[in-house]
Amino acid sequence: MQLPHYIMQLPLFNKVLPLFFKVLPLFNKVLPLFIMQLPLFIKMLPLFFKVLPLLIKVLPHYIKMLPLFFKVLPLFNKVLPLFIMQLPLFFKVLPLFNKVLPLFIMQLPHYIMQLPL
Repeated sequence: MQLPHYIMQLPLFNKVLPLFFKVLPLFNKVLPLFIMQLPLFIKMLPLFFKVLPLLIKVLPHYIKMLPLFFKVLPLFNKVLPLFIMQLPLFFKVLPLFNKVLPLFIMQLPHYIMQLPL
């Protein structure tokens, strides 16, 4: 006698059930937010269908670029910490930059007039 299919699936079901109860509270938090966004989502649907053909046209290009992206990613991971280390200095210099920028902009017409035509 062969057991019905659903009885054969019971061990898998027993593994998945605890995970389901772990995720359920999160789902209950997210569901109201999702429902709140539904009117906006419905409103944006026509725009989505307008953009979809363009997306389909461009997607192969991005897929072709993926190997390059994964080649560059390790370099990016090396450089990012260095960039983050410089952020405090950037925020120190920013107020000075904000003072100098308007002066620079005021001088732009003068510099443009000096350019050879």
